[in-house]
Amino acid sequence: MNLILVDDDPDEAYILKQALTQIDEALDLIYFESGDSLLPAIKSVADKKSVVLLDLNMPHYSGIDLLKNIKKDTKLNNTPVIMYSNSSSPQDIQKCYDNGANSYVKKPQGLGDTKEFLSVLSNYWQRINKT
Repeated sequence: MNLILVDDDPDEAYILKQALTQIDEALDLIYFESGDSLLPAIKSVADKKSVVLLDLNMPHYSGIDLLKNIKKDTKLNNTPVIMYSNSSSPQDIQKCYDNGANSYVKKPQGLGDTKEFLSVLSNYWQRINKT
């Protein structure tokens, strides 16, 4: 399964990569540092077994802007999008769901929490993809 991460913080990608090397999950991380790099490439990397992990707060294209673009595209609108943020604001969370997010996750803190998050994410979406 492809895990497509869009986050302007390369440290987030590094932590996710480190966690993936330490767990036995069938996840391939594809990293984009911005919406500018994601939009031209997403159709070539997203397939029916892809999940997008999308940072809410980024410069130029916000996570909400990217979410709207993904959900309005008929080739991508069934791709699950998990909003990924340090914010726990009820308004932020509601706005994400109102615009089609499949889930909203507060960013895990540390490698242990990140490994647990990736295991849960992988198991859940692999079960969904089998049905």
